[in-house]
Amino acid sequence: MKFIRPKDVENLLENLEEDKSKKYFLAGGTDLNVQIKNGIIRDANIIYINHLSELSGISEENNIILIGATTSIMDILDSDLIKRHLPYFQRSLESFASPLLQNTATIGGNIANGSPTADVIPLLLVLDAKVELSSKSQSRLIYIKDFFNGYKQNVMKSNEIITHIIIDKNAEKDFLTFYEKVGSRRTLTISKVTLAGMKKVSGQRISQIRLAVGSLNEFPRRLFKVEDYITDKTLTEIDFSRVENLLGKEITPITDLRSDKEYRYHVCVNLIRSFLNQ
Repeated sequence: MKFIRPKDVENLLENLEEDKSKKYFLAGGTDLNVQIKNGIIRDANIIYINHLSELSGISEENNIILIGATTSIMDILDSDLIKRHLPYFQRSLESFASPLLQNTATIGGNIANGSPTADVIPLLLVLDAKVELSSKSQSRLIYIKDFFNGYKQNVMKSNEIITHIIIDKNAEKDFLTFYEKVGSRRTLTISKVTLAGMKKVSGQRISQIRLAVGSLNEFPRRLFKVEDYITDKTLTEIDFSRVENLLGKEITPITDLRSDKEYRYHVCVNLIRSFLNQ
């Protein structure tokens, strides 16, 4: 195993262009260090990036909020800019692990690790966020909903790295919001089921709705079929048996040490019902 410390982002991207071997990026290391210790990751290049100032920080440009990939969860929780424009996003992350891990874990790492239980991803999904992927020759923007293509797999090329997360600064405007993370305890818990939701109501009709779940598929994802069915309906027009049927087509919960699939499914149904009734 080889550890590499690029001097700047330009040097990093040059190395990525030349080095085709298996590699991992180390910033906070809250997941990566555990995988190295347990022997899950071996015979790979570990590229340290947490010292690269170009990859950290929160800023506003025109109508977007830019969050550097190595920005910690605590930096987001402490940001006045996030509090002003994206209070739902900020407030929801208060349940992320412990203060120690909040100070260490990075938003880019939470995305790149691709865990089904990732706390950040369902929130970014309903905010319709994008990730910026950069290589030596170009940068491209990918909606977070299109970033994952399998369990811990994504569309990032071997010569690319996540540099920023991009959120419209008005992404929460006029939306009613919902976030619930269900675990074995209230804090320091890995999610059994997570639901993030945003909706706009005109009169009594739900004119827009976005729903995203975690811990129910091989990666967190939007519930587009459920959203399409609910949109433009009043609460009394929604047939919840239809919602349950559509949900069954969009999630694939499993039974594991933390929970069973039937529990996860029914909890998700109840969370959606709670959000629609609020």
